[in-house]
Amino acid sequence: MNDIKVYGITGGAGTGKSEVMRMLRDDFGGLTVVTDDVARENERKGHCSYNKIVNAFGTDFLDSDGEIDRQKLAQLVFNDEEKMRILNQATRDDVRDEVKKKIEYAKYSKKYNFVAIESAILLGHGDENLFDEIWYVHTDPSIRRIRLKETRGYSDEKIDSIIKSQDNDSELLSRCQFVIENNGKLSDVYEQLSRKLKNA
Repeated sequence: MNDIKVYGITGGAGTGKSEVMRMLRDDFGGLTVVTDDVARENERKGHCSYNKIVNAFGTDFLDSDGEIDRQKLAQLVFNDEEKMRILNQATRDDVRDEVKKKIEYAKYSKKYNFVAIESAILLGHGDENLFDEIWYVHTDPSIRRIRLKETRGYSDEKIDSIIKSQDNDSELLSRCQFVIENNGKLSDVYEQLSRKLKNA
């Protein structure tokens, strides 16, 4: 078995995690997994998280095909801490199990240099032992605002609510072993990753 490193990637909305993950996959040969994508697949009708969510929240957020309308579900839980906790509890175990399978696949396949898991749901809930290190993508709040407006068309009010709902920088940084600064050119991010992985 190939004993490769597993890195947890985190950071707030608008920090550029997607670009970091793209680089880790395309430029550095990592297996990259986004837990939100894993959760989305698990939540499809007939998949492992579907019944748990329907049992917890009813059927008002299902579309005409009986699939979960994630936008409606997000609106339901976004500003309700208890509902968000219930949703995370309903899906976290399934996401964790799938992530473990992907890590094992990477280790046995010998196709990858490392595994990078972008996740918020697995951090801070006792699952840090899945990762050899946790990396945090940091971007100044003013730049995050610009990115969220330009790329997602969010209003200032929505951006305020997103930033408020996410872990603040000090809490995230206290759990991370490496910080990626993403306030300028992507070439700067590449150089930071290159130096880090060269010494891994």
